[in-house]
Amino acid sequence: MKIAFVVHDYRRREGHSRYVVELASRFAEEHEVHVFANEIEAGEGSKIHFHHVPAWRGSALGSILSFAVGATLAVRGRFDIIHNQGLCGFRGNVFTAHICNRAWHIALRKTSGNLTFREWVSGTTLGALEHLFYRTARNCQIIAVSNRIARDLKRCYHCRAPITVIHHGVDARVFAPDGEVRRNIRAQLDIKPDEMAFLFVGDMRKGGRQSIRALAQVPAAKLVFVSRSPDAPYRALADELGVGYRVLFPGVTNEIQKYYWAADALVLPSHYDSFGMVVTEGMAAGLPVIVSREAGASELIEPGQNGLLLDDYNDFGELAAKMRLLTGDRDFARRIGAAGRKTVETYSWDRIASETMSVYQRLSSEKTSTQLERQVRAL
Repeated sequence: MKIAFVVHDYRRREGHSRYVVELASRFAEEHEVHVFANEIEAGEGSKIHFHHVPAWRGSALGSILSFAVGATLAVRGRFDIIHNQGLCGFRGNVFTAHICNRAWHIALRKTSGNLTFREWVSGTTLGALEHLFYRTARNCQIIAVSNRIARDLKRCYHCRAPITVIHHGVDARVFAPDGEVRRNIRAQLDIKPDEMAFLFVGDMRKGGRQSIRALAQVPAAKLVFVSRSPDAPYRALADELGVGYRVLFPGVTNEIQKYYWAADALVLPSHYDSFGMVVTEGMAAGLPVIVSREAGASELIEPGQNGLLLDDYNDFGELAAKMRLLTGDRDFARRIGAAGRKTVETYSWDRIASETMSVYQRLSSEKTSTQLERQVRAL
């Protein structure tokens, strides 16, 4: 099978980029795999054919639109499968929905009150393009990374194409706890061996303020933020609430697993998350997780068994209560952390690749059937 992946960037560090790396590297063992991307991480995929796609990276919206045009023009030739990540291009037959932009912006407006002009333009433009595509999509297969995304595509865009839900995978070996690294990182962060350390990873808009407000109601515990978001507003809030010395900002890292190992629990009170890889990574590290029901990864959690769920992402009192529960009962925290790791061990990237290949084969079979029908009618 000849497969083309279309993705803005090909690298292991985040989101849909990592998703493509994991799938492409596995499929390249048995198939001819091509990757069309703007940035390609050095040393990745010796068996993969790479193609550079030009894009203007001056703004998020400009980058998305210019890349989509460039990719549509660049993907030439006969491919059995052209697998796009959302609207990375307009030529394809498999599209993985990593987000529903209209649902994201509705949730962002609800939680923040107002959108900036740039956010409003971006949300309106991308929402309109996605609506046009998903509403008219026919001869293709849609992969949604969660049931939440599948519902959003139908609710916001009245998507008519068949949708298959395939959750993101996680490499449980990479995140297996390391006691020595844990001790070293905690020492660097000045976290005492008996102190409870909560970890927040990702965009601070996905619950950073709620997490700080909740911490103010949890005595002695510390909260570690690993995020690319500007931290000044959050430092100011922590100081205002008198917990500035208990809120830590170690900066961006390419070795995020070290912070999972250093922590005792993960929090993600997100207002919207199509999936939330940080949740399954935290579970793979053996951490008990406290997650909003608005995150797609919450679909993997049985409350009180392998994690804790927040009914109201904006209720920092509810978050604080669950943080105190884990702080006060360390045996319970360790128990659900171990159960969480056992859960995600079944969501290996090998499994996700196998389920994705089934989508390819189904599409290929449908194309063959359609061609045979046309030949019969022509007789």
